[in-house]
Amino acid sequence: MASSNQNPQQANNSPFSPREATADARFLAVMQESADVFWILTPMGEMHDVSPSWHNFTGQRESDSRGRGWLDLFHPAEQPCVQETLIQTVASGRTHERTCSLRRYDGIYRLIHVRLIPVRKPPWAIAEIVACGRDITTQELARQMSEAQMQLAVKASGVGIWDWNLMTKYIECTDQMATQLGLFPQTSASYERFLACLYPDDRERVQHAHQRALAEKTEYHIEYRTIWPDGSTHWLIVSGHCIDDLHGKPIHLLGASMDITALKQAQEALWERESRWFRHIVKSNIVGIMLFDLEGTVLEANDAFLSLVGYTQEDIGAGRVQWTTMTPSEYRTQDAQAIEELCTTGMAQPTEKEYIAKDGKRVPVLTGATLLSRAGTPPLAISFVLDLTTRKEVERQKDIFLGMTSHELKTPLTALRGTLQLVQRRLKRIATTDGASPEWRAGVLTLKKHLENGIRQIDVQTRLINDLLDISRITAKTLKLSLQRCELGSIVRETVEDVRVTVPERSLVLDVPEDIAVHVLADRDRISQVVTNYVTNALRYSSPDHPVQVGLTVEEGMARVWVRDRGPGLSEEAQQEIWQCFHQVKDIPVQSGSGKGLGLGLYICQTLIAQHQGEVGVESAPGKGSTFWFTLPVVSSRESVP
Repeated sequence: MASSNQNPQQANNSPFSPREATADARFLAVMQESADVFWILTPMGEMHDVSPSWHNFTGQRESDSRGRGWLDLFHPAEQPCVQETLIQTVASGRTHERTCSLRRYDGIYRLIHVRLIPVRKPPWAIAEIVACGRDITTQELARQMSEAQMQLAVKASGVGIWDWNLMTKYIECTDQMATQLGLFPQTSASYERFLACLYPDDRERVQHAHQRALAEKTEYHIEYRTIWPDGSTHWLIVSGHCIDDLHGKPIHLLGASMDITALKQAQEALWERESRWFRHIVKSNIVGIMLFDLEGTVLEANDAFLSLVGYTQEDIGAGRVQWTTMTPSEYRTQDAQAIEELCTTGMAQPTEKEYIAKDGKRVPVLTGATLLSRAGTPPLAISFVLDLTTRKEVERQKDIFLGMTSHELKTPLTALRGTLQLVQRRLKRIATTDGASPEWRAGVLTLKKHLENGIRQIDVQTRLINDLLDISRITAKTLKLSLQRCELGSIVRETVEDVRVTVPERSLVLDVPEDIAVHVLADRDRISQVVTNYVTNALRYSSPDHPVQVGLTVEEGMARVWVRDRGPGLSEEAQQEIWQCFHQVKDIPVQSGSGKGLGLGLYICQTLIAQHQGEVGVESAPGKGSTFWFTLPVVSSRESVP
């Protein structure tokens, strides 16, 4: 590139010599940094001056490069295209680009991305063309390798790819997708042609999924069937995603699909096997079984179920059997939760409820269900129904027996306790009578101790009977609480004092704040019963030499009462089991007081505290003692019984 103010001597020198003007030096520096190879041509396509960049990249001699010799280094098949690009650049006066193969100094053709830039000089005529080339061989090989790997991965995975161009209304798809649709070797089709490939019953559903994805601009997932030219049906699972332009308008719907025909055939075969097995179970009439929809209609049922509710097969055929109308109103919430669980997990856990038979009689049952879901059809469910009439009657008779027996046992014990207390008072007066001999007084004191032991044993038996009565009430759901606003600290203190009277030889340490009033809504007698049970157990299973601690704390609106002993402690398994009804801890001996009870106390405590909206628990470890606790909600001074 020659400067306009060069002298003749400078004009004869190379434009890339050290004597070149500052502008040319800058130009040379920029070109060397921004291009792998560059050269300068006249508008006629001739090279007068050979740049160091061209010589270093191609190795072509200067004499061979001049004129149009530079063109010989391009691949023979591409030389006409290079010339055509040069002509377009000169004719339009705009930069043109092209990718072509240029032979390097080692004889290897390299892929070069070339930009032909026109340079104008006054009066704005094109004076020369600057050609800048960037070697993209490595990048192109990497791209081709990546595409090849992607194609191999897609082919190996069996995934078909498609692109619905919303502007052209055509769907372009890979060979695998075309095969899945039954279109191959055709890989382009209109949307109408695509819909024609689908199973007729699935077309509306697929259109709705596409419309929703475009309207909401979200992904969608769907299964549908295609029909091949040979008439065979195939299942596809498809996922799609909407692509928008810069203005948020959908322009493409891209998707991927996989043929799941083999999986569907396996599922169908499994369904048939399970159906045969299920029909055998139904006909056996071991338990009641019904097939129903989620709206409430019983579609099929075996004789065991029909005899339970008093309906017939004709009633089912006429659609007159609805499990929703057979369910009493108090179970509607429970049933709604069961249906939600069924739809979410595919199973509804067994629960007890009642059905109203055709004659109006209530029938207690245990029922559970499992969901049957088949593509293209509304979900159905199978329910197994077990008649609990006999069991409920046995439980009722047991509760009556426990209630009657407990009352019959409690009455004479109450009378006996009163008699013994009367004898105690008379012995006390006799023991203080003047003139009684020492032998007489010693005998009276001995008799008095025997009476105290007898009363203590009567109290133990009374507690056992009361536990049986409580269990009977809990089972029959007739256990009632008399809730009132109470000061919990006073309940704990009074209860501990009552226990101290019965076991004066034991040490009970109280950690109950007296300067803070802790108010709760509670049945005073029942909370005292829980504290008594905790303290009695702590005394029973700990050494007489060790004190038992009883405390009360308040945290985050909950009052916590705890009883701590230094007994043998409990394993993690035992901590879970002790709250069960009639459970007795094994391998832990009683260290003081009466022997083991019926295993009802902690179960009753848990039930009572639960009815107070509280919780129970234990913190223990083998050899480190145990701390039993329960919590109750604290109420403010303004709260009262609900």
